[in-house]
Amino acid sequence: MAANAKPPITGGFSYYVSDEQLAAFARLTPMQRLEWVEAARQFTLLTQTPETRDRHERLRRGLPIVP
Repeated sequence: MAANAKPPITGGFSYYVSDEQLAAFARLTPMQRLEWVEAARQFTLLTQTPETRDRHERLRRGLPIVP
């Protein structure tokens, strides 16, 4: 597979990051990277469903995600 080729999707969850995206992230300062991660964390918290929130909490406590 070429360096910039997207992998085939066979099911489940997939996310592709281009070489350009990686290079842009590498150019950020450490503080900008932390701010990026914090923004992603806040977005995740704001958009998760009650079921997902419960599953994340169960994982955090070391429990199975399904009661």
